[in-house]
Amino acid sequence: MTLVYANMKMSEAIESHLALVPVVNRFGIRLGVGDDTVKAVCDAHNVDPDFFLTIVNTFINEDYFPEKKLQNFHLSQIIDYLKKTNLYYLQNQLPNIERHLHFFLHASDNTSLRLLGDMFASFKEGLRRRIEADEREWFPLLLTPTDTKSRRRPRPKPSSDDDEAIQATLDDMRHIMLKHLSGAYDENLCYAVLFAIDTLGRDIRQHNRIRHRILLPMIDDESNSLSEREKDVLRLIVEGLTNKEIAARLYVSVNTVLTHRKNITAKLGIKTTPGLTFYAITHRLIPEVK
Repeated sequence: MTLVYANMKMSEAIESHLALVPVVNRFGIRLGVGDDTVKAVCDAHNVDPDFFLTIVNTFINEDYFPEKKLQNFHLSQIIDYLKKTNLYYLQNQLPNIERHLHFFLHASDNTSLRLLGDMFASFKEGLRRRIEADEREWFPLLLTPTDTKSRRRPRPKPSSDDDEAIQATLDDMRHIMLKHLSGAYDENLCYAVLFAIDTLGRDIRQHNRIRHRILLPMIDDESNSLSEREKDVLRLIVEGLTNKEIAARLYVSVNTVLTHRKNITAKLGIKTTPGLTFYAITHRLIPEVK
């Protein structure tokens, strides 16, 4: 497996993997990097070298995906990268495919190929809807701190089915061109369309891996964590207090205590007092019994 390392020259890393050019640009790094190492270039652009290396190595290697390492980065870093990736799709890759596909279809005498134009229009609309949902709903809510003093707001989740449909449309376009082209057509334009589709498809696959294997687990972890009030209730449960005693201690109704207990059980999947005690100790909510 070929990897990029911090002490490598940035120019050599990019030259070995030209597909990294747009990825590097998303970090605000443009070509003309001289002989500086990857770390030096990252430092000069205020980019976290570890995060940069994790992203580029994930991009160039299908088998490289350090989930634990990615989950250690701040959520804002990952979302910022995905936002810039979305912007690149809209401003660069979609117009590039659209332009080449337009010329390719009009240069062909096979009118049935115009269906490729319809497929691309469907793909483009699906990708735009996903990006709009990201920017309007998903990313802003992910970056909004949860107010533990108020009721938790549900976190929206992207649909894996929608993402798979977007990817499948690109795959179908590529397969149709490879297997079912006929009649006269411009081979250079055909190659340009194929290359652009393949490049975007690969980019989207990496994008989806980060979305579904990093961000979604983060959301699940957050939704399963206890609020401060739920932690208070849990501590008192472990102490052996009854629901009525907990209500009196916290100045709330018994029904409120019952609701908190229900939420605790649903989030943790633990029903017994010994199990809750173990959770409270291991998560340092109460001192360890000696």
